[in-house]
Amino acid sequence: MMKQLIGICTRFVGWLLGLTALFYLIVLPTQSSLAIPVQVGLLAPTSLAQITQPDPLSMCELLLKRSFLKAIEDAQYIQELEVYKDLWTIDSQNTSLTWRDEQENKQVLAVTWTSWNGYDDKVGLPVELSREVWVTAVPELREFGRTLNLDSESLTLRLEQYLGLPPHNGKTRFVEMWVNPSDLFRPCPDTEISDNTCGLDFPQNVELTHKDWFDKLKLVSYGSTGYPWTRLGYTYDWGSLDTERGASEFVIKKGAKVIVKSVKPTVEYFQ
Repeated sequence: MMKQLIGICTRFVGWLLGLTALFYLIVLPTQSSLAIPVQVGLLAPTSLAQITQPDPLSMCELLLKRSFLKAIEDAQYIQELEVYKDLWTIDSQNTSLTWRDEQENKQVLAVTWTSWNGYDDKVGLPVELSREVWVTAVPELREFGRTLNLDSESLTLRLEQYLGLPPHNGKTRFVEMWVNPSDLFRPCPDTEISDNTCGLDFPQNVELTHKDWFDKLKLVSYGSTGYPWTRLGYTYDWGSLDTERGASEFVIKKGAKVIVKSVKPTVEYFQ
């Protein structure tokens, strides 16, 4: 069965190819009789059989890659109108969050999408992170995924788009983990997680370590192998026709200790 998103893309490409065929068979012969030199007329095919049909799936893949590269290019330049003032916050005012008490500390539930299997046998156990981990707050992403009516392949692609990841990125599982709010920060000039917006400029009291981290990441984010990092507290949704705004994103600091709550395959996470 043709996958839903690929099917849509294939039909669209087929429609374009049909227009191309009509152009060659109707428009060009008419124009060649009026003004086009004979040499040009000879280059035009005279039947559908003479038109080489590109592989629609290959064209779909090309469209996906170009769309992602365009997103990277666009994300590099921020405009004031792209600032969003209703980001998810990590505080008691956000009643959508999932909390628990752990040794007199409140921990919030976050989720990351990964291909790494190192969490698989750590459910219920503490893990000290050896690197920064980019996450969203539960249940924002799960709620988004449950609104989609897609097969597994199309769901994976749509999630890649929503989270600002390249197509066929290889993520296979969602890992939920309990995190101390003090170990979280926004990947913005302003790191505050209790604020519902990200400004364009560093605050006066910004820590130099964060500014250095931010500037270094900015240098490597916008090439052909980079990512459309918005720097505005939300992921770049390069698959939406309505908005570039995806999920509110956070980063867990390197060295933070988290408790793994669950590890689920991509499709199962949304069931």
